Amino acid sequence: MTSAPTFATRLKRLPGQLLLALVNAAALLVIVACVLVIVVLNRVDQASERIAGTVTEAALSKLEMTPAALKERLQSVDGSVASLVDQLETAGARDDRALTLQVAELNRTLTDLKVAAQSLGSAGPDLTEAAFRQAGETLTETILSLRGCRALQAQAPPQS
Repeated sequence: MTSAPTFATRLKRLPGQLLLALVNAAALLVIVACVLVIVVLNRVDQASERIAGTVTEAALSKLEMTPAALKERLQSVDGSVASLVDQLETAGARDDRALTLQVAELNRTLTDLKVAAQSLGSAGPDLTEAAFRQAGETLTETILSLRGCRALQAQAPPQS
């Protein structure tokens, strides 16, 4: 029959048990920290998607044209420049009136694009304000949800 451990043997095992308890606590803290990092990264990803959507909508509203129209305009400018290059190479053999009309059309298109780009450039403060507002709302929602240890309700679409 084995006898119960004496106080001295139990005291000798105490540092080892304490070390084991500290390792277990550290492991639990690492696991909790990893879970919190995953939650925060998910929230940051969702916030960045909403901010990008808000900024894109604001930029497109400042341009006052759809992305398809802007793409079409840029493609037409590209085509006009290519045809002008071809015509300038053979300009000596033909009438310059058609070339002058094409240059005037290209200048009008470039002026329209310049106005759109300046409008987008002046929208910078508005875009920054919208991004910070959206980030602030997301941060507030996250803090409030973590404070009460409750899950967030379904994400509402960004408000303009």
